[in-house]
Amino acid sequence: PGSFVISVPPNHPFPGGISPPHTPTPAEVGISPTAFNPFNPFEQIISGGTRARIADFGNRLIDNENIAERFTVGVKGDKLFDGSWGYDAGFMYSQIQQISQIVDVNGPRFERILNGADPLFDPTSSSFIGQTTPFNPFTDFRVPFATNAPLIDFATLKARDLLTSKLATLDLNIYTTDLFDLPAGGVGLAFGGGFSREEYSVNPDDQHRLGEELGVGTIAPVRAGRKEWNVYAEALIPIFSPKFNIPGFYSLEFTAGVRYQEFLNNDTNAAVPKVGVRWQPFDEQLTIRSTWGEGFLEPSLVELYGPTRFLLGPVGGTITSTGENITNPETTIEQLPNKTLGPEHDRTWSGGVVYTPKWMQNLVPNSTLTVTVDLWDVERTGVVVFQSPGVIVAGFNAGTVPGVTIPAVPTGTAALFDPAGGFSGVAAPYISGGRENARGADFGIQYAIETGYGTFTWLTRASYLDSFIYQFPGSEAREVAGRANNGPFEGSFFGDVTSGDAWVKWKGITNLDWNWHNIDFNATLHLYDGFWEQIKAKQFGDPIWKQHYVHPTWFTDVQLSYSLIFTPPVEAAPVPGYSKGGKEVISSKEGKEVPPAAVYSMPCWKNILNNSTVTVGCNNVFGEDPPKEFGFEFGNAFGIPGSTYDNLGRFWYVRAIKKF
Repeated sequence: PGSFVISVPPNHPFPGGISPPHTPTPAEVGISPTAFNPFNPFEQIISGGTRARIADFGNRLIDNENIAERFTVGVKGDKLFDGSWGYDAGFMYSQIQQISQIVDVNGPRFERILNGADPLFDPTSSSFIGQTTPFNPFTDFRVPFATNAPLIDFATLKARDLLTSKLATLDLNIYTTDLFDLPAGGVGLAFGGGFSREEYSVNPDDQHRLGEELGVGTIAPVRAGRKEWNVYAEALIPIFSPKFNIPGFYSLEFTAGVRYQEFLNNDTNAAVPKVGVRWQPFDEQLTIRSTWGEGFLEPSLVELYGPTRFLLGPVGGTITSTGENITNPETTIEQLPNKTLGPEHDRTWSGGVVYTPKWMQNLVPNSTLTVTVDLWDVERTGVVVFQSPGVIVAGFNAGTVPGVTIPAVPTGTAALFDPAGGFSGVAAPYISGGRENARGADFGIQYAIETGYGTFTWLTRASYLDSFIYQFPGSEAREVAGRANNGPFEGSFFGDVTSGDAWVKWKGITNLDWNWHNIDFNATLHLYDGFWEQIKAKQFGDPIWKQHYVHPTWFTDVQLSYSLIFTPPVEAAPVPGYSKGGKEVISSKEGKEVPPAAVYSMPCWKNILNNSTVTVGCNNVFGEDPPKEFGFEFGNAFGIPGSTYDNLGRFWYVRAIKKF
């Protein structure tokens, strides 16, 4: 989609320029009626949708070079106004420049070398390539075909794109912890504002601008940006403090804030509030906390202005008008920008407890225990999304989504077809109106004990996803917690369909650490929950099991570190020849006093190694394999959840750090 039509000409020119019935015509595929390829065993044009690549050209070679720059300058002080106010202000500028180089197949040139009637093969033509034999696409690539070699060089694309992103921000914050006093303590206040300017540009190679890379659509130049300013204020208000000695209200404080933001490129603005409470009913051992707030998110510049992106997503079913089965794990998605996108709004709530019991020190001397539990809930509306291929195809079958035949360029949501009428993919512009609701819990427990053999610490953190519901505009809401995020309903919006990822219910880590003198040893256990994936398009009507469970995993990492720290001895009393308070002062030959640092210094090797840390570690100690994942219609390219796991297996490493 978005590119030219690829075709192999017939064995010899069609008599009278008329192609056989039920086959593509020269006009449909955009070739001359006189085009031919003597290696085509059929007297017809070979064209239509395909996932094949020409192996003779080798793999695509992609080289991305990123040049990142960041500069920050600022001021900070704490003596503003009456001396109880602090301030900080800063200016930041960052720029990322990406130089993207790719070696692939040039489509128009590839079409030329397939056509034996092209001037390339005419000895009397100024563009004669030096041979009269066109490209043979039917060879075994493992056996070199001599006349193909110069043609491959001619049709090889070498493109260089330049992408630049810039961001400049100016911020000012003024704050105090003692605006005025309440019976429970001082009221804190912070306020400030900022200004930002972001811009980016896409400067494609001419071959990309003209859509000449095989299998890739046109990449148009883009230059876009926007400006934004904001102000905010936040207050901390104490209600009760320990000095009141009120049962059940050892400490109670509220926070309240508001932020106003305005975007100058489209006159969009929003004011969003945030409130919080922190309550200690008895003493510092138990803290209850909660926050609630609203959010506002503008679409990204890429979503608004492009460039057009080309993705892969799963689809299942048929085109009802033709009966074509289009089930495919890698349907092409032409993702279009949309300048009319609206902002996203969200509401978030979190609440939990922190418990640090003092009785633990009495039960086990020199030990501490901290337990945390937090619940959270997030609601997002107006989320910028793009519809999955399955939704678009269903709309086409129902007559609500148009069809576009290549080489026509789609401007909105559409099902795409090649000139022969075969399904080729979908065009899916960004649209506002998606909805996401998620809720879950985070847990933590930390126990530490100091002994004569060092400090032992046990830390466990885990998160639980109770529910995640998403809804595309015009579609039903779906519960997807515990499922893969790249099935036929989601498309590729949440993840790469060829690698795999999921919204797992549970994930967490457990870490055991021992620290003694300059030695630190720790072992970490990683838990990643299992999930269900849909592997076939049909849900009912046949005995094939349509789902697969990707099993949970446990991985263990260990690490041992030793820090080299050499410190000059600290004198308990004046030392002659070293301290100025001593009876003896070292002098040079000229009679001048020698500084103490010159009198005592560490050996050279200690100066070199001082403040150095050497670490040796091993990830995945037991060499556990990632779980098996098939993907929708068995489209997973790695056979594992590649966005979550790697296939390195047991991995040893050594690291040295030197601090100056």
